[in-house]
Amino acid sequence: MMPARELRVFYSTAYSPPSQPSLQRLELAARLLERRGLGQLQAPHAIERAALHGLHSEQYLQAFYDGIEPLASSQGLPWSPALRDASLAMLGGQLEGAQHALRSGIAMNLARGFHHAVYARGSGFCALNGLALLAHAMPQRRIAVLDCDEHGGNGTEEFAARLDNLYAVSVFGTRFGCYGGTRSWAFPVRVREQGFGSYLQALRQGIEIIAGCRPDLLVYQAGVDCHGDDPKNQAGLSTRELFQRDLFVFKAAGLLQVPVLFLVGGGYQRARRVAQLNLNTLVAAHTALGLSRRGAG
Repeated sequence: MMPARELRVFYSTAYSPPSQPSLQRLELAARLLERRGLGQLQAPHAIERAALHGLHSEQYLQAFYDGIEPLASSQGLPWSPALRDASLAMLGGQLEGAQHALRSGIAMNLARGFHHAVYARGSGFCALNGLALLAHAMPQRRIAVLDCDEHGGNGTEEFAARLDNLYAVSVFGTRFGCYGGTRSWAFPVRVREQGFGSYLQALRQGIEIIAGCRPDLLVYQAGVDCHGDDPKNQAGLSTRELFQRDLFVFKAAGLLQVPVLFLVGGGYQRARRVAQLNLNTLVAAHTALGLSRRGAG
């Protein structure tokens, strides 16, 4: 994989509508990364409804589009047109980001809220599964997901059993129904009790599995709710250990010469703190892959 000259970050203000406080950290991260010259922002088009046909059940898709309860709010957040449109914008970023990564070697989608959504409904603040979407939209491509959120990617695990070109590896502190299965592997790790070496070992095993799958694209979910100060964390990683995690993954992608699309996952500290942790992931990408930076303003 040849290093990209500049990191393309897919994001639009539709991702973080003012009515959704939980999404405001995405806007903060966008402005901070732009100020620090860590990437070039590009606003994607929202995904068309036709592109989702067959990914989730038609009953659920209709409910989510039209606000039909209780399915419309099954992800755990009250449904609204703004929340729906944010989800559709982020999914557009997934598709455009994946295509850019396949061409250039790397891209980022500054998005969250995918990996718990299952075929029949949303779950865990995730409305539509944008990780499985890539395998659904590109059936000729092998898509490998490395999910390093605090919570295991149970939704992506379910989709891996449905889509024979999707492979899912989860390294997590909280299982959230993720046990491993067809084309899916689960690695629970708690750094406080087991040490950071155990986390790195799980990553090594996960990368070995992914290498054996011979993917066309690696999708890396760099969640920061596994940070030791996060109210939902069990994994207990420090800020430095999160950076080492990200550095390990990006270096591995470079050695495997696999294009990588990465995104942010969970994070439940104050919005600015989460945004700063997300920026550390971008710094790790630059460090590992030799990406260029714009002059900071």
